[in-house]
Amino acid sequence: MRIAIIGGGIYGTAIAYFLEQMDSSHEVLLFEKDSISGVSTGKSAGIVRHHYSDEIQIRFAKRGRELLERLPELVGSDGGFYQNGYLILAGESNEDQFRKNVRMQKDVGLDVEFVDPDELDSIVPGLDSDGVAVAALEHEAGFADPYLVATGFANQARTLGAEIRTNEPVTDLELADGSVETVETASDRYDVDVVVNAAGPWADDVAEMAGVDLPLTMYEAKVVCLSSGNDLTDYPTVSDVDSGLYAKPELNGDFLSGGMEREGGHRSVDDRRSLGGVTNDDLEMVGQMLDDRLPRYADADVVDSWSEVITAPPDWHQIIGTPPTLDNFYIVAGGSGHGFKEAPGFAESIAETILGRKPTISLDRYRPTRFETGDAFSGGYGDGSRS
Repeated sequence: MRIAIIGGGIYGTAIAYFLEQMDSSHEVLLFEKDSISGVSTGKSAGIVRHHYSDEIQIRFAKRGRELLERLPELVGSDGGFYQNGYLILAGESNEDQFRKNVRMQKDVGLDVEFVDPDELDSIVPGLDSDGVAVAALEHEAGFADPYLVATGFANQARTLGAEIRTNEPVTDLELADGSVETVETASDRYDVDVVVNAAGPWADDVAEMAGVDLPLTMYEAKVVCLSSGNDLTDYPTVSDVDSGLYAKPELNGDFLSGGMEREGGHRSVDDRRSLGGVTNDDLEMVGQMLDDRLPRYADADVVDSWSEVITAPPDWHQIIGTPPTLDNFYIVAGGSGHGFKEAPGFAESIAETILGRKPTISLDRYRPTRFETGDAFSGGYGDGSRS
């Protein structure tokens, strides 16, 4: 069986690895139009956490983190996983949902505890608890390096037998009798038995080649790298549900911050060429959010900033599975900016499904037809990207 994977981000590379690791008798080809981890994956903040409003998403986040912890054992290289914890805060308007989420996390077996708002300053010195009604600390959470993780999976997949073809964009798919038969690239044609569409920002373009309409919208996500005399490295990542602010330490003493694009909702974009980048207004907004919640870090110096496209379905949860019209076209799309941490868990179950095995975690909730059958994800904090 020849399995073609389109996309060299975290999903494509992890799926290639698990397919080879589970059964190397199949031929795995991965096509990436640029370089491995060159677009959305490589620009991710790399936060690894488990706070979601649906139990199945929590389970995939937990499994993803467990696999990230084991990455040196699995692929022979370090993905930069660092377990600093995750401190999440919410105001009164989000308290009920917050408490439900934490109860689900506990039921799944995660080490998470509620924290009294008056004790927040003892966890992250200088944190202003004004307006915080509820808080929780995930002890097993942390962060990883998305580039190292994706390239680690890609390199080990190659070692196990996969063919990784970078700088080779897929230009067309040939269909016959309800299946994809041929993948065409800029340089060659390949007969295939299964196609995995893990093309990230281009997943809807690839789906269109197969006559499939994916309900995906592109949004611009923005990140600022800051340097402060007050080192955050020994403290948990801080996330404020109400404002969208996050502050994630880097091992060199800098920290990443973001959330400003959520003011008034994410801004949709037509493609990567229409990205606005991080503006002075964005920097002022980040500074104000830090001043409100982490005032010790509000005057930190800007080291770097960037923006990148994320793609999201209407309910901000991944679309995974085959459409009714094609039995061998496997869609893996719509990570929505929170997909990095879950990707290894999803990839494991996706590979098992493609190989005809029972998945470690059922993927049925993510099926492409859920929007037509009224089974889309619901709930959360209003902005699904935060839930």
